[in-house]
Amino acid sequence: MVTAALLLTGCSRDVTGTAVSAGQGPGTPGEGQCATVDAPLADIPSVRNNEPRLRIPVPSGWKRNTLMDSPIIRYAIIAEDLTTGGFTPNAVVTLESVPGARDADEVFDENRSNLVAMMGAFDLSTETNTTCGLPSETTDYTAPPMGPAPRRPIIMHAVVSDAGGTTYLATLTIQTADGSNPTYQRDARQIVEGFQMLPPRR
Repeated sequence: MVTAALLLTGCSRDVTGTAVSAGQGPGTPGEGQCATVDAPLADIPSVRNNEPRLRIPVPSGWKRNTLMDSPIIRYAIIAEDLTTGGFTPNAVVTLESVPGARDADEVFDENRSNLVAMMGAFDLSTETNTTCGLPSETTDYTAPPMGPAPRRPIIMHAVVSDAGGTTYLATLTIQTADGSNPTYQRDARQIVEGFQMLPPRR
């Protein structure tokens, strides 16, 4: 898990996306167990038809950033109005997979260990939860200065799904230079609580 270290600095270009209100989509399996938030949901494009579908809440003032899109980095949004000290708050969604069925707790443990080993994360605090009925966890931690980025608080929400004999790990990483900003706190809470991981389309 190297994507938690990604920094988006505010350079962006808008793209047209699909936004739906939480809880108003078609009744697919698992969707009824997703949390409802006020922010509209953006559908994250899938790379393959057999992988889980992902959705992210996009609060007012946040917009799509495509500069770092890749087969692993699936979506990013930024909040330019909340930029502090040259650092723009961002939320990055990644999706990784390994063949076979893996225990969710083992996947989460490896993911957190990589945060410490690869980017020097510290002060980790993890809460176990569920996302659309799937095992998930939310980890708050502090990242050290990295390039132009200052020491900063980060929230990482991780979800595991076993689909078609493949284990998928989706991570939603949100970071800012000013964790005390009440607008950022409200928006980050909505993004985490409303994030969705759903079964593949049949």
